[in-house]
Amino acid sequence: MALACPTCEQTAAEYLGMADDGRNMMRCTSCGHEWVLGAKPVSPRAISQTTRSRSTTTRSTTPRSTAGRTPSSSATRSAGRTAGTRGPLRERRGVEDVETARRRFTATADAVTPERWRVIEGLRREFLSDFPHPEEEAGRYRDVYRQAFEADALPYVQPTALKDFANSKVVARPGNMSRFNDEWRALGNQRAAEAFRGVVEHLLRGEDPPAPEDRLTELITSDDPPAMPGFREAMLTRVLCVAEPERFLPILIYTSPAGGKREIARRVFGIELPAPETTSQTIGRLAYWSNDLLVDLIGDRFVDLDHARAFLWWVKDHPDLG
Repeated sequence: MALACPTCEQTAAEYLGMADDGRNMMRCTSCGHEWVLGAKPVSPRAISQTTRSRSTTTRSTTPRSTAGRTPSSSATRSAGRTAGTRGPLRERRGVEDVETARRRFTATADAVTPERWRVIEGLRREFLSDFPHPEEEAGRYRDVYRQAFEADALPYVQPTALKDFANSKVVARPGNMSRFNDEWRALGNQRAAEAFRGVVEHLLRGEDPPAPEDRLTELITSDDPPAMPGFREAMLTRVLCVAEPERFLPILIYTSPAGGKREIARRVFGIELPAPETTSQTIGRLAYWSNDLLVDLIGDRFVDLDHARAFLWWVKDHPDLG
């Protein structure tokens, strides 16, 4: 993946080695500038607050222009966004607070019967005998983009690398990306990359709304900044899987006829999760909490969550589940 020099903006970065704190030392072969890539090994809260401070300064000194804006043009809605910036706050309909809503999401591992656990454990042993390790390519790919999506690296990731991420099948397939690709072409590489960075920044480190579940809902259901048309649930979840691989299973959709988190919970563990159309829970909350449930159910029985995802995808159609 090509990285630009933060000084001359040429894509001429070369790797020098690892710094004492574990970050990567880089040098621009064009201008000679050297820098350290990656977030400092301090608390994520401190990094997030530093990024937010820079974003607040940008918002207060550089007002967004709305001249010539046409509501029917998604390309115009997406234009002019930069990573970490947002438009004016939008009114939201009353939504139940996250803590109260979470208590109403009552599905737990206790709902799995002992007999079902016995079958699952036998199938797990069968799977591990054939697939003892996850795919190495997925791990390498995830590590590259995890670093790229960090706060201090994201502004310098090149448009080609961002578009490649959207259309890659490594670390789960995001599905049909035709709308995203149409939006990218309409905006052009630079403006599309700015919109992409804005989505990732808001998803991972946004302030409003403060709950990440609700930011995910906002990005799934809106075409207005900081959202981007075509950048929907599957690809947003894929960003989360790369940024937090210890938390998120690479199962990208909450519910799908082909098998989303809801269908896997039912088929593998016998747990019924709510259909989006029959519950007041928002899609972002359902996506987060169903992921957390599956991670809890799968436990520490696999090398990583990509390995666990492969098992769940393999076992969901196994005849022994009945």
